[in-house]
Amino acid sequence: MTATDRPTEPHPGTDPPRAAPAARHRPAPARAAPPPGPVHDLRIVDLDALTPAQEGAWTTAYRRHGTRLQQSPGYARAVRAAGHRVVVALAPDGIAAFTDEGAVLTAVCDDEPVLTEHGQAERLARLVTAVHRATGASVYLPLVAAAHAESCARAGCTVWRRPPNSLIDWSRDGADLWERALARGSSQLRRKRRLVERDGLTLRPGTSGAGAFAHVLAVDDRSWKARQGQSMRLRGGQDALYGHLVDTGEVTAALLLDGERPVAFRLDARVGDRLTSLKWSYDENYRRYSPGLYLLTEGLRQEWAGRGVRTVDLHGSPDALKDLLHSERVPRADVWCGAADRAALRARERADLDARVASAHEAGKGLRHAFD
Repeated sequence: MTATDRPTEPHPGTDPPRAAPAARHRPAPARAAPPPGPVHDLRIVDLDALTPAQEGAWTTAYRRHGTRLQQSPGYARAVRAAGHRVVVALAPDGIAAFTDEGAVLTAVCDDEPVLTEHGQAERLARLVTAVHRATGASVYLPLVAAAHAESCARAGCTVWRRPPNSLIDWSRDGADLWERALARGSSQLRRKRRLVERDGLTLRPGTSGAGAFAHVLAVDDRSWKARQGQSMRLRGGQDALYGHLVDTGEVTAALLLDGERPVAFRLDARVGDRLTSLKWSYDENYRRYSPGLYLLTEGLRQEWAGRGVRTVDLHGSPDALKDLLHSERVPRADVWCGAADRAALRARERADLDARVASAHEAGKGLRHAFD
């Protein structure tokens, strides 16, 4: 299994979005962005033009307040290495990086896009509207935590609901993880776990470097995604993005091996007491073992129990595997500040994808069927 990538209805008023699958909602007409106005104490700088002092301030803020890898200078550098132009908004309210497509600036980080003190949701709205006014570009924030989206809706941005994110409470070091999966699943889960152990498949904890990522790509190239055009090599430079992050050690790659052959991987990033499993996948020839289940139960416990993690973020919309494991679902929404016609088009595109994913999920099928 893999975490659902960024694959929605524009919210017509300022009422906050609630936890509900976006696929069931028809996009309403988008709202106009706030009118241009003066912007104070905001600097928008090309990533490649950041001064050492600016990058140092960003790094210091990330060490102090960061909760997600995507808020870091290192992640922005990886996005740049994947071929995207990146600009950085520096303001008293916080720091945020965006890919620059000319008419649209898209936040690099989902969930909590602005690096600032935790809980300061209103700062996101101030920064987003300031960036829009300063540049004239539409500003798009995909998959933002609902509390942050609410503040943007109150500021006049267009907001539409998206599927929730899935979290695991890791306060017991995953001691309850397997039992929760069994309670929600079937006896097949025990059989598949025994099959992994009977046939001698082994876990290798997360490592970094070019060699580790070569194993990841070898698995991804043999996954269902490669046939459906969804593999990292085929999705807009994801191989360069994750390759850079694994090479630098900002992301680690845990493997399930058959002898020396990698048959599944899980990519992890830890920031403070939060571990995000960014992506996982498996060799289609080993599908009968349910390798994703093993990596996200026994694999997580072997590697991360007793290491101070409090939350495991499964980084994606509901699917069959996350249904077994999650202990909390966090509502999310997309935010758009800018041209109303572009907002409506983006909302329709996201709603179409969410509908396909939700349809496969509700039919008890895997994510692959959303791309049939």
